[in-house]
Amino acid sequence: MDLIQWWVGTLILVTAVALGAVAWRAARPGRVTGTPVLASSLDRIRALPLFRTLARREWRLRLLETVALAVALAGVALLASRLVGVSDDSEEMRTREVVLCLDVSGSMKEVDADVVDAYRALAEELDEERIGLVVFDAYAVTVFPLTSDRDYIADQLQEVGRSVRGEVAALPGVSSGKVGSSLIGDGLATCTRNFDQLDTFRSRTVVLATDNEVAGDVIYTLPQAAAMAEEAGVMVFAIMPAGAEEAHVEEMRTAVATTAGDVLAITAGESANVARIASEIKAQQKTAIMAMAQDRSFDRIVPGAVLLLLGLAGALIAVWRRR
Repeated sequence: MDLIQWWVGTLILVTAVALGAVAWRAARPGRVTGTPVLASSLDRIRALPLFRTLARREWRLRLLETVALAVALAGVALLASRLVGVSDDSEEMRTREVVLCLDVSGSMKEVDADVVDAYRALAEELDEERIGLVVFDAYAVTVFPLTSDRDYIADQLQEVGRSVRGEVAALPGVSSGKVGSSLIGDGLATCTRNFDQLDTFRSRTVVLATDNEVAGDVIYTLPQAAAMAEEAGVMVFAIMPAGAEEAHVEEMRTAVATTAGDVLAITAGESANVARIASEIKAQQKTAIMAMAQDRSFDRIVPGAVLLLLGLAGALIAVWRRR
């Protein structure tokens, strides 16, 4: 949190203190104002129990009124100073959109089943977010668009898992006998285009599972697709097989780093990969959100408004009780 116009609040407080000092000096004990009145036996009057009770009551009410007015003044100063807060990840983490982007080419067969298991675990943890799934080889196919229907997401991921394990027919529309397969950049570009409502501020992540072994003529190279994701405010988190070529891994790491993403290696058959992938994605996504939120601020009027209302209420109570 920060004060945008701190000098305005400071000026209000300094002016109020100066006026208060002048008022106190004008009303200090011993200062005679108006026509003096002669009175006798004041000491006896001040010694009366009722007088002392009333004097203490008057003192307490005046103190309450003074403190209440000071609190109200602090509220006014805080409102005038424009207290603002910088958005953290709490709201955006509840409005996440995740497109799962799966390379189903032949070179990914050993780990695709584990990746789909990781996708299912991630979908279970993100219980308020919209999730979509795109698979690609020679062509990219949207299995399901962004949706918050948890049962539908679970059913579709289960079917994709059965397909990559060979239990049911292969996914239709992703392969072609005439076109080379595993077009990584085109697949990532398609996944990035699956995000809608781009005029709203929210977290957008592509979870790209691929070995980055390109085959065939691509429309978008990996750096070009990553630049598209960066421009759209999409973080790309890559999952790659542990045995992937080092050059391919470095190329992927360089590309996704421009989107605040990272690369995680996955070993076929290791169940621990599921929890690790979910954890890594969340951590990287939080970093990207905080980077995007640096210039996003909003006024916090509640503290100042509460102080002002409490102060005015206290002052009114004190005045009412004195009367």
